[in-house]
Amino acid sequence: MLSRILVLVGAAAVLGSVTVPWVKIEGALPAKLHLGLLGANALPTSRTVSGTDTKVWPIVAGLGAVMAALALLGLARKLLLLLGLATTLAGGGLLYYALHAVDLATQGDTLKHTLAIAALDNSVGAGPILLLAGGLCVLVGALIP
Repeated sequence: MLSRILVLVGAAAVLGSVTVPWVKIEGALPAKLHLGLLGANALPTSRTVSGTDTKVWPIVAGLGAVMAALALLGLARKLLLLLGLATTLAGGGLLYYALHAVDLATQGDTLKHTLAIAALDNSVGAGPILLLAGGLCVLVGALIP
């Protein structure tokens, strides 16, 4: 029973992660900043990128729904283990990207990079942390007999 509760909590966290902010970019830059991994653009003014602003939100939401359905039905423990591991890795990667969004979006262009580092600041929203925590809950729930 504990394993199902953990998987359901994890699935709810994964589903909820698409509705909250992932990264916030503040400052002024005279050009648009493309956040490649997130598939969103930061405009010259402050911008908060939520999960629904990205191209991957249907995949993340679908993944959460599949995990919840599998937990409710008590099926596919190995699949839940694999999905939990993949979600944990994706959440960790997203957290790293959100922490370094300005740096990663401007690498390769020295002038733009220098201006962006001086003029912009980025902070992590709750989305990557929620995705990472949800993946860990599903992973641990799938491991508990």
